[in-house]
Amino acid sequence: MYKEVLDQLLKYDKISIFRHQRPDGDCMFSALALESFIKDNFPDKTVKIAGEDIYDLVSRNDKLSDRYIKESLAFIVDTSNETRIDDQRAMKARFKIKMDHHPLLENYGDINIIEPKTSACCELIAKILFSKDFKGYEISRKTCEYLYCGIISDTINFRTTNVTTDTFSIASKLVKVGDLQISELVEFVMDKSLDSFQKAAKIVSKLKLRGSFGYIFLKLSDLEKIGVSQIEAKNNIDEIGKIKELNIWSVAIETKDKLIDCSVRSKKGFIVNQLCARYGGGGHANAAAVKNLSKKDFKRFYEELDNMANQN
Repeated sequence: MYKEVLDQLLKYDKISIFRHQRPDGDCMFSALALESFIKDNFPDKTVKIAGEDIYDLVSRNDKLSDRYIKESLAFIVDTSNETRIDDQRAMKARFKIKMDHHPLLENYGDINIIEPKTSACCELIAKILFSKDFKGYEISRKTCEYLYCGIISDTINFRTTNVTTDTFSIASKLVKVGDLQISELVEFVMDKSLDSFQKAAKIVSKLKLRGSFGYIFLKLSDLEKIGVSQIEAKNNIDEIGKIKELNIWSVAIETKDKLIDCSVRSKKGFIVNQLCARYGGGGHANAAAVKNLSKKDFKRFYEELDNMANQN
């Protein structure tokens, strides 16, 4: 299947790269890594990254015309279902390749490479580029940096339950091939500015505990008072996970439509994606989300998370 990706890449002069709404590090670095690899090896091809939402650390939102998209090969990264693509025009591309590491929800691409056992989409892309089908092509230092940053972003520097021996093997290859300075990349991805740290402290101060279940609920007025976006607030969920007494933890955020978006994390053995799926969401076994819950459904959802976290 990886050879099919290369075959399509060789055919097209116009490449478009799409990613999901409210991009996180893995999503954004996946797009940047693909762009870097293609530009290094196919300098005559045009590559553009689509999307409207931004990722606060690094971001790229190129302007793509309808005509450009319709004539292009589209890579859609880290996006499990079609409705979550940041620019819905992706489906108008002449040929679509989906690359994702989430459990299968939809096969919306002409080629669908979905490997849920990989810890990050960047790990999957690195696996593809290091495969025998791509042998002989350059994987530059910049490409390796993007891929490594995406992996440590999604795994919280190799702390999540979906990290495997393959994850470390791929990371090791990236370090060797790219001659990477690990400490500098970890600092770039993981460290916060003083302003961000102070905002995070205000968010975490709203933590409520129900035994082994912890949660933060933020109204729109809270976001405005603290001075953070929904994405910035949600990204602080990993801070709660450092509390060893918790089995499941969540950040819930009120939307402009007065609905509620929830991000959920858990420790190994507490599978949350199946519960999230019952409420219209999904994700990994220990990292999932639900969007647009009514207040009634939100209350019931949190009661179920509470019961799961505190089961004997």
